[in-house]
Amino acid sequence: MKKVLIGVGAVVILLAGGIAYVWSNLDAIVKDAIETYGSEATRTAVRVDTVKLELADGKAQIRGLTIGNPAGFTDPNIFSLGEISTRIDINSLNQNPIIIDEILIKAPAVIYEINKDGVANADVLKKNLGAGGGKSKASSSASGGEELKMIIRKIVVEGTSAKVRIAALAKEQDVKLPKIVMTDVGKKSGGATAAEVARQLSDKLLGNLKGSVAKIGVDQYLGKSAEDIKAGMQQQMQKNMNDKTGDTPNVGGMLKGLMGN
Repeated sequence: MKKVLIGVGAVVILLAGGIAYVWSNLDAIVKDAIETYGSEATRTAVRVDTVKLELADGKAQIRGLTIGNPAGFTDPNIFSLGEISTRIDINSLNQNPIIIDEILIKAPAVIYEINKDGVANADVLKKNLGAGGGKSKASSSASGGEELKMIIRKIVVEGTSAKVRIAALAKEQDVKLPKIVMTDVGKKSGGATAAEVARQLSDKLLGNLKGSVAKIGVDQYLGKSAEDIKAGMQQQMQKNMNDKTGDTPNVGGMLKGLMGN
């Protein structure tokens, strides 16, 4: 009997130690989960600087979240989300799905780039998101537990700015993106996994980005290499010369006007 009590006591101590470890390392655990699930969803490197949870108050802050650029583009990141604040329904913390009242993302920065082959980084990332969907390594390695899901009542993304860069033109232009509001994310399906939320949010950000940059005429450079664009400009110059329509345009002037400036 004594040995049984000792054994039970040891189990209790181990369980208590495990719970203490989880609570003391919860910020790091959440940070690791964001990076794991985010990288899985986008198939690029997702990184987070810090996570600060205040579960007693139903609050969380995430700082320095970045989504890496696909291979073949100049900048390391396509999205830099800066600071993200979250309000959690604390009554749902012991449930699955948990309820998140709001996620607010302020002033994220975006780089939209068309490389020398005429391929846009946003299109590559969108393709990656569409190809995702398998169960994550992190969740499949869990010890038989049910994967945590969430319902997010509101996601707001505001103050987004984008730099548009076209390799063939060696030129950048700044663009402001409209506000994004998403509601009841995961509600219809009874909750969404972290990977599913990452895909939905990234897809919405990309759609917002594509719609905004299309308004300044960048779509005309998609699918065209730098050589194709230069050849087209030279042909237009030759046509203008042959038509004798006036002063001969110069390449520099044409480049300057190609993106609305």
